[in-house]
Amino acid sequence: MAGINITSVNRQVKDISQEIYAAKLQRDEVQSKSVNKDESSGLQNAVADKLSDKSNINTAFSDTAATLSISALGAEELEKVRDSWNNHPVSALYEKDIPVSKNAEGVYKIGGASFNDEELSAARDLITGVGSQLKNGYLSYRDYAKMEVAQKVVDDLASKNFREDQAKVISRAMKDFNDNLLNTQDRMLANKKIRTNDDPSSGKYFGIEVHVPEEVRKSVNEYASTDIATDRDLIANIRDNIRSTDISNKNAVKKLMASYEDMMRPAYDAQYPAQLKSNVDDAISRDENDLMKLIDFSDKWKR
Repeated sequence: MAGINITSVNRQVKDISQEIYAAKLQRDEVQSKSVNKDESSGLQNAVADKLSDKSNINTAFSDTAATLSISALGAEELEKVRDSWNNHPVSALYEKDIPVSKNAEGVYKIGGASFNDEELSAARDLITGVGSQLKNGYLSYRDYAKMEVAQKVVDDLASKNFREDQAKVISRAMKDFNDNLLNTQDRMLANKKIRTNDDPSSGKYFGIEVHVPEEVRKSVNEYASTDIATDRDLIANIRDNIRSTDISNKNAVKKLMASYEDMMRPAYDAQYPAQLKSNVDDAISRDENDLMKLIDFSDKWKR
């Protein structure tokens, strides 16, 4: 069945309000001649008095008109319209400073799924707990790997601890969080002078240096070296490898770390000169520790 056009529904509500008002005028004229004063007509008289002022028509009849108009659409359409009311975006699960309100049924509607107070708190703690370990800024290969592991952790915990509809919304919220990190880097790089590294080998992997504005420059150095990942194929391979790994399986995680080292060692070898090869091992070890910290979050997080 075709989706609901909310604008059309609102227009129907407005039209019905006008029809009700016209009918009300005719009824008032009749009632003014034959209003009963007994107890059974007291409520009707009170409503008639309230409707005598046209300025009250929207307040008095908006809910009634909406119900009449929407009910005519059928039960399925009515449910879709009701779902659209007071439905917060998935960002409500990680933007904890932005207040969310309950709907008429006393639950929080987020991304189409309903959450009670305990469920909302748990979902937020899950995403913000994982998200706090991710970097908001220029992204290295380690950062891309951590983003993908974070998504796996959230997907896994959400599926085990929440209803199916809630788990889907929580997973979407984590993806939205990661997408925002990518967008932040794009904004940071926008309208800035960039150049590739003069070293062809290193430039393949870490080829961007960001221009430092003169007002914040502390030396004659015009560019600040960064750790931004630039090899799109390597980024894709790292993320695909993590997506295909069952992080709840220790042997699978062990293989993941070994394959990550195989992929990253050429990049770090290109970054560090021969006399600093020990830094390559340190860099890989740091990456793996950060990834394991995220994976271990699954054991620590409790709902």
